Amino acid sequence: MKKHPRHPDEITAKWFTEVLKEAGLIVNSNVVSIKKEQIAQGKAWLSTILRVEVEYDSPIDSAPNSFVLKLLSESRSSRDFSYERQAYEREINFYNEVADTIPIHLPKLFYSVTGPDCNLLLMEDLSNLTAGDQIRGMNYEQVLITLESLAKVHSTYWTNPILDSFNWMPCTNNIDVDYDENWDSFVELCGDFIDPEGLRIGEKLRTRIPWLLEEISKRPKTLVHDDMKVDNLLFGNAGTNEEVVILDWQFAIRGMGAIDVARLIGGSMFPREREGHHFEALRYWHDKLLDNGVENYNWEEAQRDYKLGALSCLTFPVHFHKGITRAHGRALEYIKILYSGLFLFALAIDADSILS
Repeated sequence: MKKHPRHPDEITAKWFTEVLKEAGLIVNSNVVSIKKEQIAQGKAWLSTILRVEVEYDSPIDSAPNSFVLKLLSESRSSRDFSYERQAYEREINFYNEVADTIPIHLPKLFYSVTGPDCNLLLMEDLSNLTAGDQIRGMNYEQVLITLESLAKVHSTYWTNPILDSFNWMPCTNNIDVDYDENWDSFVELCGDFIDPEGLRIGEKLRTRIPWLLEEISKRPKTLVHDDMKVDNLLFGNAGTNEEVVILDWQFAIRGMGAIDVARLIGGSMFPREREGHHFEALRYWHDKLLDNGVENYNWEEAQRDYKLGALSCLTFPVHFHKGITRAHGRALEYIKILYSGLFLFALAIDADSILS
């Protein structure tokens, strides 16, 4: 039985030879050396991600010379969360069953393993593209091209009966269930960098979480990324199929499409960039949905769903807020930017106006 690596130090040329032959990428050649480099540090908290360059003992035109290898995080809490949410199973199933049906560019999955002893994905190396950065945020043009790709994803599965067959994909990530019990602790640890009026909305939401979940459950279902942030995006040349590439589908759910829109704009587009564009960007996504064949979804519904999505996004920082006690450097800066941005966004679009 093949022993798969669980740690970067366990990755060998021999292992690469075995899996590349199993994947049909090489036949007679062997990998004689590898060069490993950890990437996406401070971005991928559920995974350790490496770029691996390989050297063959004879040239093989069809075999890539580099790959991206995604391993389970070395953090115990991150591993536990990943197993609890079946994150690797979800992403592997996404690439095997869904990716080819969506008309956007996605990295190829060459090989995967999931189980109690090892979780990994061996993927196409797209490091030639420019990685998005939560600390720098997004400009309006980047938001629009991402919304165009999201509209293609959402329209493909908008009220599509095939969603019911994806029993590996839940309808929620269940990070909202502990909102009320976590709220006081969240305010204590994070309240000093959250806008006071944003906190007012968060406080108002405490008793309305069941209502919020019920309202979202009534909305048209589609395939939702549910971790839509600029750290999960790559950008290429304008006008190409690599203009934007969406990564990391470990949180994918069957849910309300506007959640992705709210999370992208609220969490990754800085307030100074999104000023005046809040509903303009939403309109762009809505228009693209209609262009791609979505019917019976009017502008008023989209605006309300947008506000529901903004409120739902507040449950993310409240659920994960205790991570700030262990964060430092980029991770701490990331938390402050994301959390404060989501609350400012809910305030800016008057999201609590729908709370009856």
